[in-house]
Parts: sequence; structure tokens; C-alpha cells
Amino acid sequence: MAKRKISIPDRKISETFLEFAAPLLRDLTSDTLEQQTRGALQIAFTVWNAVIFADMLNDHRHLTEIRRLTAENHETVLIMEQMITRKRSLFGDDARLIGTWEVTRTADGINLRADARDPYSLPAKRTIQH
Repeated sequence: MAKRKISIPDRKISETFLEFAAPLLRDLTSDTLEQQTRGALQIAFTVWNAVIFADMLNDHRHLTEIRRLTAENHETVLIMEQMITRKRSLFGDDARLIGTWEVTRTADGINLRADARDPYSLPAKRTIQH
């Protein structure tokens, strides 16, 4: 079976990812610990890739697991569902998976380096790396 290829947007995945994660980063101040920023980006990363797995690869395990893990906390459920909807509605045409990523805080704000991956290039056994 031939592997499908995705179209690659001109914009860097790190720029797109920061725009996607903006609602989770909005309330973080310049005094916010780097760990809190990483935590917010980890949530965004997990949702982004879970939606790619579900919508592009027809693998709903990761979205199901997100929903199972957050089911007990109504506020968290709302945030996750909003981020899932945000990915699909505003970034639905971007099918790149986010591979390894690294965030550093600088005097100017957040510096994010992220690798984009073609979801169709993954081996048959796919998992989201945390």
C-alpha cells in the first residue's frame, strides 16, 4: 500500500502551534514559571496530535483517552472539547503531527522549537509520545 503524503503549509509548525495554543497561554504572565508554560503546551500538543490521529488516520484511541481522563472534571472537559473544536475548525487543513518540541522562556516571551511530521510516514503501531 502506497503511503499518502500531506500538503505542507508554508508556515512553520511552531508558529501555527503557538497560535493554536494561545487560549491556554493567554492567562500566563511573564512571571509564570516555565513549567506552567510547558504544561499548557503539553495539553495543546496532546490535543493537536490526537485530532490528527482521529481525523487523518482514523485512530480515535487518543481522543477517547483524553475524554476518559478528563471526564471527572467539568472545567477540564470544556477546555479539552474547546481545543478539539479549535483544532478542527481553525487548523483543520494542517495535517502535520507535532513531533519533538522544546520551549524556552526568553526576555521577549516564549521561544518554541517544534518538528513537524507527516502522519502517514509513521510505522503501523502509532502512539503519541509525551
